[in-house]
Amino acid sequence: MNQIYKKDEYIIVQVFKGKHREFIVINQNKKDRLGFEKAHTHIKSYKMCKYLINLVRKGKINQGLSVYLLGSLVRLSEDTVYQDKVNKLIKTKKDKRKKNVGYRNQPANLM
Repeated sequence: MNQIYKKDEYIIVQVFKGKHREFIVINQNKKDRLGFEKAHTHIKSYKMCKYLINLVRKGKINQGLSVYLLGSLVRLSEDTVYQDKVNKLIKTKKDKRKKNVGYRNQPANLM
């Protein structure tokens, strides 16, 4: 693997899918314990990779992140309390999304 960044137990690996560049963030400690599948995430931006690593290391959550990126925080973190907080936010975002799906402007009754 082509490792391009390392911070504590986190590494960023650059991969190519056809002509498109992508990055994989891996938590080495979690990978050794639980396997690669539960300890990595695919991200399109190098800058976002570094941002996610910093959020996980500091135990912070950005509520403006997408559900996918929040899921990435869960996969990269080993802290179960942090994972629970992020999972609650994911559930809230998904529930909010479901409520908005049924909304539609109703035409006013004109008589």
